[in-house]
Amino acid sequence: MERQAIIVVDEDFLKMKSSTHPALHDLVGTPVIQHVINNLRNAGINDIFLNAEPASNSGVAEAYRGLPVLTDHNIEAVETVLISAVSPLLNSEMIDSLFSEDEDNIYVVDANCLKVSKENTKYITHDSISSIAKRVGAVEGDFSVFTIESRTDLANAAHMMRGFINERLMENGVTIIDPFNTYIDATVEIGMDSVIYPGAIISGETSIGERTIIRANSEITNSVIGNDVEIKQSVISDSEVGDGTSVGPFAQLRPGTVLGKKVKIGNFVETKKAVLHDEAKVSHLSYVGDAEVGERTNIGCGSITVNYDGVNKFKTTIGSDAFIGCNSNMIAPITIGDRAVIAAGSTLTNDVPDDSLAIARERQTNKEDYYKN
Repeated sequence: MERQAIIVVDEDFLKMKSSTHPALHDLVGTPVIQHVINNLRNAGINDIFLNAEPASNSGVAEAYRGLPVLTDHNIEAVETVLISAVSPLLNSEMIDSLFSEDEDNIYVVDANCLKVSKENTKYITHDSISSIAKRVGAVEGDFSVFTIESRTDLANAAHMMRGFINERLMENGVTIIDPFNTYIDATVEIGMDSVIYPGAIISGETSIGERTIIRANSEITNSVIGNDVEIKQSVISDSEVGDGTSVGPFAQLRPGTVLGKKVKIGNFVETKKAVLHDEAKVSHLSYVGDAEVGERTNIGCGSITVNYDGVNKFKTTIGSDAFIGCNSNMIAPITIGDRAVIAAGSTLTNDVPDDSLAIARERQTNKEDYYKN
């Protein structure tokens, strides 16, 4: 059966107390109207139009230029559903049920959805759903549709959708310790036997592997997390974390971080645009930015890749099996070779060859009896 849909944008959105139309507000990681589009497509409807006033100030038509705007010329005489742009909870099953009703023209109780027979599509114009329903003589259906018109509606919808998301994940083998205090976007994928603790916020295009543990109050955005990973009270964005790696507590992986397998990132470590290969360790209180660190290299406490001169960023390259002593400053651009050892407290400005010991610090001087009377 050929079908089409028209998403109706209401110009009155004062209840939201926002310069942004309710249809464009974020709902569990996706704009409200995108949920409507996804539900229509899941119901097998691919011909979707946007019913927005030509002089609209809602911003919806501009944000969704890929959707054709309804005109008198581009609508076909096929069964049509009109649906509010702020009705993200009208799922594909409910949409299908409208088309299975005996009545040719049917609308739901609150007039936020309307089915129109192909004979009556000529009455569809730039108008509200309730006005079109009157013109086609639609009868009232037996269910209502939740719409988002205020901040309270948005919060209630998010609460309901998170419940659906968490339930789906648990049905697929994910343990969520406290579903009522765990915040996972609809776009997130999590593998079987992973465990999510309360307070976790997992958003965007994030995928998490199997048997991974996300401890309480961690925040992960647009990242790929492997299998058998443990993340403790940390913030991760636009990064990749390899299998068997541990992160935190209280670490921050900034965009461009790529961690290999069995890497250790400890407490109060920050990385940015850094590649750390398998089994590398940065255990505590260090900054690794614009850098590449080889396999099994250990970076000691308080070490910094000094990557910024106030104008430009420079890269630090550290080889495999190197040992960077505590409180070392590596002033980029710099290359430290395989198996090199950097003495604690060094400030390095020159490259260090393979298998070398670098000491770049002032010799200790003791002034005996300096404070003796």
